[in-house]
Amino acid sequence: MKLRRRLAVLLAAALLAGLVGAWAGLTAPARADYDMPYVIEVDISSQIVTIYDAQTRQIVRQMLCSTGRNDQTPTGDFVLPGNSKKTDRQPWYYIASFHRYVRYPTRIRGEFLFHSLPYTRKSLQSIERLAADQFGTPASHGCVRLRWQDAEFIALNCLPGTRLRILKSGDRKDGLRELLYQGAYDASQGLSYDSFMGVSTEEGTLGRFSEGREVLDLQYRLRDLGLYDGELSGVYDSATVNAVRMAQYLLGEDMSGVASEELRARLMGGDPPTAMNVSLSEGMSGPAVRALQDNLAALRLYEDDPDSVYDAAVVAAVTRFQQVYCYEPNGVASPELQKAVAFEAARLAETFPAGDYSLSLEGESLTLARVSAKAGMSLRVAASQKSRQLRKLAMGEVLVVLQKGDEWSRVRTDGEEGYVYSPLVRFYDWQSAMLKYAAEGDDAVYVVGSSPEDYLDGARLPCDVFAEYLAANDQQVDVSRLANFATVDTGDDATALNLREAPDADSTVLDRVANGERLRVQRRQAEWTRVIYNGREGYLMNRYLSFWTGPDDALDASLDGEEVDLSRVLYAVVESAVEDSAPVYEADLDDARVLGRLKNGTRVDVVDMGAGWCRISYRDHEGYMIAETLHLVMEGDDAPA
Repeated sequence: MKLRRRLAVLLAAALLAGLVGAWAGLTAPARADYDMPYVIEVDISSQIVTIYDAQTRQIVRQMLCSTGRNDQTPTGDFVLPGNSKKTDRQPWYYIASFHRYVRYPTRIRGEFLFHSLPYTRKSLQSIERLAADQFGTPASHGCVRLRWQDAEFIALNCLPGTRLRILKSGDRKDGLRELLYQGAYDASQGLSYDSFMGVSTEEGTLGRFSEGREVLDLQYRLRDLGLYDGELSGVYDSATVNAVRMAQYLLGEDMSGVASEELRARLMGGDPPTAMNVSLSEGMSGPAVRALQDNLAALRLYEDDPDSVYDAAVVAAVTRFQQVYCYEPNGVASPELQKAVAFEAARLAETFPAGDYSLSLEGESLTLARVSAKAGMSLRVAASQKSRQLRKLAMGEVLVVLQKGDEWSRVRTDGEEGYVYSPLVRFYDWQSAMLKYAAEGDDAVYVVGSSPEDYLDGARLPCDVFAEYLAANDQQVDVSRLANFATVDTGDDATALNLREAPDADSTVLDRVANGERLRVQRRQAEWTRVIYNGREGYLMNRYLSFWTGPDDALDASLDGEEVDLSRVLYAVVESAVEDSAPVYEADLDDARVLGRLKNGTRVDVVDMGAGWCRISYRDHEGYMIAETLHLVMEGDDAPA
């Protein structure tokens, strides 16, 4: 045991020496006249950014990144310049070339920046799903993409004059990458770097470089708890460090990543922590399966007594939920599916806290397609490779098929309609399902999923909404971060919907809600839904509403409540999220006369701005437009991602 501990110390020392050695030549000669606190290294081979203390050369922060595809990120030694644009190092920055926002941009050279992963709007809930899926691999147009917290650290702490080296080490550190994928190392949190790596030299404690039967038993138990999805090898690797660290977090202990005898006893005890990091399938057993059974039972999809065994009844319940969420119905509970089940069970408990509710099922057939190209594919405006690309689709993304063709198929995904090349997708018939929950004596209704008609009309697939939500929240499940919404659908822009004082067609009309208006749902009932509109609480008839679920800030205006410097606004582009055009009003009031409508993509001049409104000029005519239907193009919004 003593020999093994000495080997662990030597291996750890060698590892740390390798990490800091690259900077010895760059910083030592200039140490006397270098007054910046940090130096930065970007290793393209590992997709890792490391920030060192300039004097001690100790690692103060280390994080995963995504550099440029096809060697687009420049290599060499750089010095971070001063801000060349007012938006440098600021919380939000718009990249006009790609219609995306990023956070905390720090200029490297010219158009190359450190910045966060891209967002579709100024909201942390709108992270671009493809960029999140590709995080940790070369994916940008040359910039260095980071989690926004890491981009913020560089923007606020690595001042102009900071030395930077971008290199290809040729050594892909997969174990370190696995640790950093779970989160960055931050010395300010009080954790030493060797503790972050999971190195232990204490008698009776298992840590990195430990191996043998004790480690194998620990890995088996961590898997049964839903914490460990690595190889059952008996070797204490990075995946084991991550799993132990998660167990310590759930138990409220220091997240050292090493397993003491006391920790192992708690994990083997009668009330261990569970997580949803392991795919579960028929034949498996353990506490993680029991947690899944409990959540499926709360959704009234599993009716047997929970026994911690993944049997045919669990397979059937999981398959039903997959049909509801538009996952491929294979009966296997992936980590994402387990989180979705837990999320819906928690929201259902919020709606019916007494727990006395019943379930009714509705289902119809629909054709879906799943992207099968490993490199992804394009969603295009027309059935031609030469037509404009609407966006990039990731492998595995699910599409609603509107019209199937041998060469090209018309599809809808995430509210966008376009064409895909048929040989690059896999078609399958999907028996959709919608879960409706109600309680006797309670007028509330909780619904999971949508009807085929809703999907064909543009409703987002639950799996897409939830995947976006997980990406924005670093895979953590928080019941409070999603909300229910409704879009008014009267079938005619000239026909508004009555907002009534009570859920009764004979009650007083409080207001008129325009077709296409999006509202947050307060309480959904069997035939009516309660909302707040123009400061008034009232009811709308469900048959004129399309329901959807999204991030709780989904209705935030594009101005985000922030004061905008009008002198920096170059122009605005019409960008309605609901329709292909947006109305122009005579005054800044919802019930003002509509002067006309402008198509998405139309460029207008901004004359003035107020609370939620913009006064615009178009072809020598002026009018008012709702701010959330416009995208402001600011001075300096011209750098590539």
